[in-house]
Amino acid sequence: MKHRLAPVGRLAMQFGLAFALSMALVGVVVFAVAELRIASRIDAALAYHSHKFVADTDEVLRPTALVAGRIADWQRRKVMSERTYLLFDAKGMRVAGRLGLPPLREGYSDVLYKGGGRSWQKGRALTRRLTDGGLFVVVQQSEAAESLRSILFPLIAAVLGCALLAGLVATFLFARLTARRLHATQSTAAAIAAGDLSKRIAADTLDGMFAAQARTLNAMLDRMELVVNTQRQFASALAHDLRTPLTRLKGMLARARSVSASSGGDAGRTVEQAERECAAIIAIFEALLRLSEIEAGRHANALQVHALDELVRDAVETMEPVVADAGSILRCAVPDSELPIFGDEALITQLLINLLENVVTHTPAGTRATVSLAGDGDRAVLTIADDGPGLAPGDRQRVLRPFERGMAARANGSGLGLAIARAIVEFHGGGLELGENSPGLVVTIRLPLAAGGPERSLLRAA
Repeated sequence: MKHRLAPVGRLAMQFGLAFALSMALVGVVVFAVAELRIASRIDAALAYHSHKFVADTDEVLRPTALVAGRIADWQRRKVMSERTYLLFDAKGMRVAGRLGLPPLREGYSDVLYKGGGRSWQKGRALTRRLTDGGLFVVVQQSEAAESLRSILFPLIAAVLGCALLAGLVATFLFARLTARRLHATQSTAAAIAAGDLSKRIAADTLDGMFAAQARTLNAMLDRMELVVNTQRQFASALAHDLRTPLTRLKGMLARARSVSASSGGDAGRTVEQAERECAAIIAIFEALLRLSEIEAGRHANALQVHALDELVRDAVETMEPVVADAGSILRCAVPDSELPIFGDEALITQLLINLLENVVTHTPAGTRATVSLAGDGDRAVLTIADDGPGLAPGDRQRVLRPFERGMAARANGSGLGLAIARAIVEFHGGGLELGENSPGLVVTIRLPLAAGGPERSLLRAA
């Protein structure tokens, strides 16, 4: 099924809107700053020319008469200018200047006047009071500033419009490129949803965060495929292992019914065999339940500090007669040294029993097995080595999965012993490995030691 690229979504539209609003805000700020800059330049020019007319070199303000003469001289020399000057005496009568403005308040102010009989014009004025009470006014036309503003506004608007258009186009292209890169993920997810667990994202064609995301998703898909395949194998093996005893049980019960129907038959032996088959089926289900509980982290007993060396000796003592009945020999090489672990006593005991039962089940008579224990830094190392037929290198990882057995193993047991053993070890934060004993098999278990080894008396009480 071919998938089209996803359309530009709300996120891209929101980003474009946010970009447009930010550009509009930038335009307002730029225009406001330009306005303030123009106004400050006009005020600075007014201050400069006002000081030039009314103050001498000693920064002393000139009297009204002297300032009037300077204005008259300036008017004779200047025919056209963007500035003009007014002078009023102490009574408010105009004594110099051509503009028809009344006396203004001191400081800066905006004015409206007619220049040379033309239309009304806007201007900016600065008024200063002289020492003899007169008022000096310098007026600057705002026509140049207005012209600059009229040019500045459309210029800023044009620049912002181009920037906005470019930003929106860039947003659209970015969204489309992102959609193209995510299209591979979408196609892979669709293929996996359709049942193709082998599908992966081509990370080689991506870069940056997209490549990192693709590698992470591929690792997740690898794990998912492994889990699904394990479950499939588990279900297949479970069906296979239960079908045989159930078939035998069905036949036994049928024979028991036939024997019971005839007056001369004895159904006792057949029923006894059927009970054994039922017990085997129940044992498989109990092992499966125990395995699921361990892998889910559920356990019946609280975790406590226990002496691993004592647990190992107890398990060897329990299993030694069983191994001897099978015609094999079991030795214990556990030193009398404290190796405390933090764990579940019942689970550790089950771990040891399962591994020793494997020796009984999967090795011939005359096999010699040795259980040893030693400390290695912050870990306890437990080994169970035998000189039996061992396992092929390709079988050592496989037999740790539920219902798996070695190619040369006898068809005894449920195939769950090593799977449960590994689950117990991993539950306690350790590791389990199968290796070559030349000849035979060696099982190596590493468990973390409990911090701050408690006293032996406390261990025995635990």
